[in-house]
Amino acid sequence: MGAWGTGTLFWRKPLKSVWFDEKARRVLEQVHVNMPWRFLGEYRELILREGINLELGFSGEELDRLDLRDVEKTVAELGASQCGLTVHGPFWELCPGSQDPLIRQVTRLRLHQLVDVAAVVKPVQVVCHTGYDPRHHRGQMEAWLDRALKVWEPVLRRLEGLGIRLCLENVWEEDPELHRKIFERLSSPFLGFCLDVGHQHSFSGTRLSVWWETLEDKILELHLHDNGGDRDEHLPVGRGTVDFHDLFGRIQALDPRPVLTVEPHKLAHLVETVRALTVWLG
Repeated sequence: MGAWGTGTLFWRKPLKSVWFDEKARRVLEQVHVNMPWRFLGEYRELILREGINLELGFSGEELDRLDLRDVEKTVAELGASQCGLTVHGPFWELCPGSQDPLIRQVTRLRLHQLVDVAAVVKPVQVVCHTGYDPRHHRGQMEAWLDRALKVWEPVLRRLEGLGIRLCLENVWEEDPELHRKIFERLSSPFLGFCLDVGHQHSFSGTRLSVWWETLEDKILELHLHDNGGDRDEHLPVGRGTVDFHDLFGRIQALDPRPVLTVEPHKLAHLVETVRALTVWLG
């Protein structure tokens, strides 16, 4: 899940006390950090000082309230500090394959609002959840997929026209089959996979090797956070039981390397994650 969930604390620490050494800065140059749009002003000083690459996250409420002129000014400021940008779309209660046409309508609206924002931000790529939940949709995957593709295809075509890739992230999916079918039926060089290793480890019950071997050629991004294997804790890298040595062995074999995004929910967790990643990126 993204860090902008209800009740989530994000980066609570005095900014002037946060500094990164040379190794940590090398890591920061190679990763993006999730940043809910609503917190951007609060952490502006640190972001601009360190030139932190960001994954900008937008909720549905924010998409309704955004002034795209303000977005344009903010993006220009980030660009002046050499901050690379990706975008994460809204996801709460959205379901492109829902049986309810009104839910599909809202989902469609939110996704097209996101494309409007992406046209201004000009990110490397946009990440969205599929909205599939096997607890509810397992028995109707094919019908769910038929409905969902009618929502996704126009969104993808708009992003193609902007030269922006769309990455579909795993959340509740128990195995890579849904993503495989989406990529098979909706073929495009602008469509790929965002492997969230925390979600895979806590929710799927399917080994990382299976996900990797099935979708390796579609991986455009990875979300890096840790947990103990039973819930989505968003712990710093190295604090849980995700096998990051195995993961980075696989990442290093990819060319080009996918976007790597860390997803801390506290500033202290960002610092700890960056230090842990110096083993592979420092």
